[in-house]
Amino acid sequence: MELRHLRYFCAVADHGTFSKASRELHVSQSAISEQIADLEREIGGALLDRRQHKIHLNSHGHLFLVEARKTLIAAERALDITRRSLQGQIGTLAIGFFIWGAADFFSRIIREYRKLHPNIRLSLYEMHTNVQMEALTSGKIDVGFTRPLEPPFDTTLCAELLYRDPVVVALPREHPLAGKPIRVASLATERFIMCERKVTPALFDNILALCSAAGFSPEIAHTSTTWSSVLTLVESGEGIAFVPSGTRYLATPGIVFCELELQNASVGISVAWNPRFEGPVLMDFLQLVRDITRGILEGCQ
Repeated sequence: MELRHLRYFCAVADHGTFSKASRELHVSQSAISEQIADLEREIGGALLDRRQHKIHLNSHGHLFLVEARKTLIAAERALDITRRSLQGQIGTLAIGFFIWGAADFFSRIIREYRKLHPNIRLSLYEMHTNVQMEALTSGKIDVGFTRPLEPPFDTTLCAELLYRDPVVVALPREHPLAGKPIRVASLATERFIMCERKVTPALFDNILALCSAAGFSPEIAHTSTTWSSVLTLVESGEGIAFVPSGTRYLATPGIVFCELELQNASVGISVAWNPRFEGPVLMDFLQLVRDITRGILEGCQ
């Protein structure tokens, strides 16, 4: 049974004649008559009383009309939902992020996106960048705010660099070097707190390279899998740490952050996604990310 049969039948029931129904639907009267006859043959019995000049529904026709209207309403709703989904107006979006890399722009993006797309259901997951890579690959999340892609994910995922977060030195507030730009060489006798290499391999290697260029190999007192733990150890007086400036959002009052003198070390922050799962919802979100990030960076210049 086709939806066209149902539409024609409902039009005839509403207008009482084939001629009025044909004018309403902009089809020939004979076409409507043929479709209604096909419908009755498929059902196995008459739905209309044709004995009088004006067509009436018989008892079976009244029953069929109720269900036909329900079906047409459901079909229209299905079409509307699908069209809106294709246009990116409804759907779901799962987003991975990590606190120190999200900064102010992340909350702004989420607020703005909810305002523009109230019918998109957002799911937000805080997770390490290495976990994000697996989640993007499997489709658990649609987009991630993460570090630049590294092998093997750089061949299967897509990413765009949003900005570079400067590397700074985290010190206990009472440290003699606190409150002024710091030369890397002046840290040669310090104990270092490091985030484990498996968590931040590029930054870990960059820190070692900075120290080597300054003429020393750092004494690594402790390592941790989280930046919050690194900062806790710094505040406890266990050492100093080279950290992305975004970790300020994790800091407590007992820590200060100092710029590195004559150094431009930084950590890239990217938005990443899996091209296998691209769709209008994801594309609209990525465009908003680009627009907001570009506006923030231009405002800082």
